[in-house]
Amino acid sequence: MNLDRRYQVKQYVAVVQNRRGSRFMVFETGDSRWYLFSQLYPGPGLIATGLQFPVEKKELRDDLRRALAHGWGNAG
Repeated sequence: MNLDRRYQVKQYVAVVQNRRGSRFMVFETGDSRWYLFSQLYPGPGLIATGLQFPVEKKELRDDLRRALAHGWGNAG
């Protein structure tokens, strides 16, 4: 069986928000070059939508990549 390591959650990192206002929980994965983003429903609380996708660290904005490397998010 060949499982994609980009979808294997290792540890929760932070909650981030994109420029359009969508929030995501971010997790470290089995592949150290990738994060797994899990979209959250709008509103208070951490309710996941079920939409998850891997994002390569080098593709993130510099400020977001640095914040996640230190375990910080940008969602208030």
